[in-house]
Amino acid sequence: MLANRARQLERRMKDLEEAKTNLKKARLQGKVYFDKNRCERCQELRVSDLVLLYNSVLDKQSSQKLKNRWNGPYKIREIRQDWGTYLLSELDGMEMKGIYVRDRIKKLITQYGVEGGESELEAEDMEDV
Repeated sequence: MLANRARQLERRMKDLEEAKTNLKKARLQGKVYFDKNRCERCQELRVSDLVLLYNSVLDKQSSQKLKNRWNGPYKIREIRQDWGTYLLSELDGMEMKGIYVRDRIKKLITQYGVEGGESELEAEDMEDV
């Protein structure tokens, strides 16, 4: 039994190096997979696109779990490519305070020709009233 323990101690450094190599290899494989499959919101955003802003404050409040977590729509006022951040404005042109990262923004997909937050159908309904 003592001889087996002595052999284990001799192989310890080799085993540690092998474990280190395997861990590094697994992390690199994970990174490649992540980079390949990450496109949650891969749509290209441009200035004046309509976007929704994620309200992360609601994540930690269980009493608000059914509340809508996406606010908006807002317009992209400026894109800072070097930092990957966005400056937003309200639809009426009022600038919003703050700088927002890409992970909190998603492009608004409009329906029925929605332009500027009001659909054509809603506009027709308002004329009838």
